[in-house]
Amino acid sequence: MLSAEEFAELTVWAGGAAGARLAERARIVLACAEGLPTVRVAAKLGVTADTARKWRTRVAERRMEAVAAGPRPGGPVPHRG
Repeated sequence: MLSAEEFAELTVWAGGAAGARLAERARIVLACAEGLPTVRVAAKLGVTADTARKWRTRVAERRMEAVAAGPRPGGPVPHRG
């Protein structure tokens, strides 16, 4: 369940002005908020079910902070010993 403020902010982000990755995450969260099952969200937006599930879970845990923060670029830093 999204607050009116969260919904409004996600709608702006979904428009793409803040970047493609943030727009995709916002569209996923908005589709989840419609009550669509994860597999339908994935099919509707052309992402994997794992991706839709990941963002559904992150937003449930950390709300808008999760969407704005997003994934970190690059892989893990190799250990040099």
